[in-house]
Amino acid sequence: MGTARLFFQPAEEGARGASQMIKEGVLQDVEAIFGVHIDDTTSTKATASIPGPFTAAGCIFEAKIVGVGGHAALPHQTVDPLLATSLTILALQQLVSREVDPLHSQ
Repeated sequence: MGTARLFFQPAEEGARGASQMIKEGVLQDVEAIFGVHIDDTTSTKATASIPGPFTAAGCIFEAKIVGVGGHAALPHQTVDPLLATSLTILALQQLVSREVDPLHSQ
């Protein structure tokens, strides 16, 4: 028998809560960790577990889209950053919703 600690991580989606908990020493002398996440595909009377990552992780990235302005009468001489941004957002949403399985982390 051993000691069990329960961690309730604040701000888990943005990853800030974990770093603060580690700074405060909650992982000191911990030998193993089992993470739990709410999953509506599992019965409320059951738990599910697999070794390694279980679902997709969140991450942050930054993109800069730069355009060249112009006159409305000469749109072919511009690089429209609003159009480029909207197309980028649509392409990223398509990637997330149609091509990436959230149940299999990359």
